Amino acid sequence: MASVLIISKHGDGVPLALRLAMEGHIVKMNILESAAKSSLEGCHNPSKVADPRKLLDQYDLVLNDMAGRGALCDELASKGKLVLGGGTFNDKLELDREYGEKVARSLTKARVPESKSFNRVNDLVKWLSESGAPQVVKPLGNKPTSLTLVSSDKQNRAVRSIVMAHATEVVPCLVQERVDGIEVSTEGWFDGTRWVRPFNHTIEKKRFMEGDKGCNTGCMGNVVWPTDGDKLTATVLEPLEPLLKKVGYIGPLDANTIATKEAVYWLEWTPRFGYEAIQAWAELLQMSLFDYLYSVATRRTDQVNVFKELAIAVRLSIPPYPAAGEEVSFKHTAGYKVIDLPDEAKRHVWLADVKFVDGVPVLAGVDGVIGCVTARGQTVRECERRAYRTIKNIVIHEDVQYRNDIGSGVEDKRKQLMEWGWIN
Repeated sequence: MASVLIISKHGDGVPLALRLAMEGHIVKMNILESAAKSSLEGCHNPSKVADPRKLLDQYDLVLNDMAGRGALCDELASKGKLVLGGGTFNDKLELDREYGEKVARSLTKARVPESKSFNRVNDLVKWLSESGAPQVVKPLGNKPTSLTLVSSDKQNRAVRSIVMAHATEVVPCLVQERVDGIEVSTEGWFDGTRWVRPFNHTIEKKRFMEGDKGCNTGCMGNVVWPTDGDKLTATVLEPLEPLLKKVGYIGPLDANTIATKEAVYWLEWTPRFGYEAIQAWAELLQMSLFDYLYSVATRRTDQVNVFKELAIAVRLSIPPYPAAGEEVSFKHTAGYKVIDLPDEAKRHVWLADVKFVDGVPVLAGVDGVIGCVTARGQTVRECERRAYRTIKNIVIHEDVQYRNDIGSGVEDKRKQLMEWGWIN
């Protein structure tokens, strides 16, 4: 039994905390934002702590669940703690898009779409109207994924209207010409000196509605599979090894890319846990989640055993999700019991917006993300069948939302990536 501290901004690490506790470890969470204060109420393990520095000697491992608390991570690491998934370098790589782009241009073998930065709304609108090609607008800083705007026409008409309506939220920003191809993420785990194999690839559905309609939520579900290494990892991740070794990077690092027949285009870095990719990846581990995290943090191995299969994750939510912002509240959902959780399903269900009443998980009223359901299998179809069977068995409230098409098109995309030579 070990003791784990999770440093959190909004409670994104709650699913990991619950899993580590289920594995028999003592887990504490420090959640920064008051909007998530109801997370884990009524739960004794994991439990919450107000001061992450207090009783620091008791923790065997410190995890960071989201960008923005890198200074604290560095402070705890300087005191001798094993810290995975966070630091000021991580924050800079993810939040400073210009720096992230510089790293991609200088170290990787990927192409980087030409980008321009804008600090004035009028200049941005003028550029969008005159560029002559569909553009992608990426606000600078730790902004909601719904504010990343992807155009579908050469005049960028819809994007221009959103920019003008939400100017202070969108600007300052970077703008890139849209690249058409297969969007695929490539993740590796680095132990401070080397990559811990295998790597993994992810194809995810980011839009809220089936058929890829609706707003960008970041992830409504995904399919993940392992690779010992291929042309894609050699293009975007493996060249970073000297830099990561220099800064003592420990944890996962994901490169989001667009692949075409001729090239791979880098889009952004995720130097932390990705949700719900980490949950799907855990389905493939032939060891406990803690043992995997601890082996990376302590440099115990350069190769871990995983199932040579695929895994799927399907996000469950409740209205008014995916609405967000200060004017949106989920407090009215607090106390709702929306799923039953039999023992045989617990290993495949990762709760997020949760508190406990008499030991029963109910919604905490934080953000409407109930959690996700995961499964693994030899094929995407097998993964889908198992995951949606679990969902059917646990959902008891008609307002629970999820996409029915998370695995659709993945096999065709994987086949195309293989034909192009990017994956094995």
